[in-house]
Amino acid sequence: MFLDNLYDTLNRNEQRNAFCIKNEFYTYGYLKTKVALIQDELTEEIKNQGCERFAIICSDDILTYSALIGIWLLGCGYIPLGVQNPPERNLGILTDSGATTILTTHPIDVEVYRGYRIINLYEIFDRCVEVQKNVVVDDQLAYILFTSGSTGSPKGVPISFGNLDSFLMAFEKSPVKIGAEDKCLQMFELTFDVSISSFLPALMKGACIYTIPNEVIKYLHVLKSISKYELTVIQIVPSVIRLSLPLLSKITFLSVKHCILTGEATSTDLLSIWKKAIPSSSIFNFYGPTEATIYCSYYDCNDSEINSYNGMIAIGKPFAGVEMIVVDDHGNEVKPGEKGELLICGSQLTSGYLGSEVKNSTSFTFIGEGQNKSRFYRSGDVCYKDEKGTIHYCGRQDGQVKIQGFRIELSEIEICVRGITKLNNVVITRKNKVDALELVLILESRETIDKISLLNKMKERLPEYMLPSSVFILKEFPLNASGKTDRAKIKTLFNEQSSDNSFA
Repeated sequence: MFLDNLYDTLNRNEQRNAFCIKNEFYTYGYLKTKVALIQDELTEEIKNQGCERFAIICSDDILTYSALIGIWLLGCGYIPLGVQNPPERNLGILTDSGATTILTTHPIDVEVYRGYRIINLYEIFDRCVEVQKNVVVDDQLAYILFTSGSTGSPKGVPISFGNLDSFLMAFEKSPVKIGAEDKCLQMFELTFDVSISSFLPALMKGACIYTIPNEVIKYLHVLKSISKYELTVIQIVPSVIRLSLPLLSKITFLSVKHCILTGEATSTDLLSIWKKAIPSSSIFNFYGPTEATIYCSYYDCNDSEINSYNGMIAIGKPFAGVEMIVVDDHGNEVKPGEKGELLICGSQLTSGYLGSEVKNSTSFTFIGEGQNKSRFYRSGDVCYKDEKGTIHYCGRQDGQVKIQGFRIELSEIEICVRGITKLNNVVITRKNKVDALELVLILESRETIDKISLLNKMKERLPEYMLPSSVFILKEFPLNASGKTDRAKIKTLFNEQSSDNSFA
């Protein structure tokens, strides 16, 4: 189990730097001290309240990372809450997760969270205690991530220690090799599972992790950190690279030796430019839904000829221990070159959505008979395999998109807007001036709408990455043959007529 390695790394690397956060370095020895103090505090909670899972309001500080590590070593799980999330969203996550204790380094309104035990990590007094490591079995909970939900509420995805251990073993077998001397980028919010792959494998090797504050202009801070600290291993979303394009012709990062592209589809044109900026680095396109524990496949982007579909780089071949097949509408595996839905199987697969039997029955399926019967996750991604077994991503089956690396169900935003305005609405995506994907809200109304007021009310209910960049009005939505709102037609109309008075 990876926890043995995590425990050992705190003891054998005490003099080495573990984190660089906001330009301040913290050693493994300091991290170990804070882990032990937090564990000592939580042990009382476990004894008195029977807690097995803890919610944590995630901030970019050493105490938050110490809490995550301490929770794991106690054999407990954590539920990350976004520091910028509206309280209503966090309260819903707390209810669904069953967590009764909240850890925080960020001031929160105790009245809003009335009924929950709140532990401010800054108020834990120093005392002489040792790091604990409890015995853990595979099916114990490691964390629950809540992703955007098509029903209007986030979906809880529980990941077990067994799932996470399988991921780490598979990651270790990938071409991305991390050593104690490496300097690793961690640019993701802790509510996003790629953050785990950015810090956990590095910690287990005694490397140093360099984080990016939440409140800065992220892409600029990423570039500055790579340059200033000569980072060697980076995991980065393509949108950050795209925002950096005006600067990339003037800078070169010779220190980078491994780069993982992640979070969203990567275009071949972007890759060619990025390769010139990190000429000494190997580059890999990693893929994986939260339900399959962070990553489950990768594609080597270092060949002269890049496999792609419609300009999107292939997602490659499965991790060790993962099976990925492409099936038709009847669940039959299709021939090479034929498109279908990508299904994923293996020990990295979640046990199912939290408290959602209906969703589980449609999102997971069994294929095969008897001892050959296996459980697969229906990814909703349209893919095909080529003759060499390389998997190509072709798009989504539904209304799910990725913005800045975050997975978003467009219907969740629409349900929120309907609750505020009572109006029919559609959320679409478009490319902005720097060719990055952004959200656009279109309302059906013959009346004037106070767009600023609407956006302010949406901010109270949705995290910032789910807010539309623009709001437009269409007097009447077109309908399809079934009498339903014709979303495709609306998107076509918007692209054709957003500059004239058809949209306001």
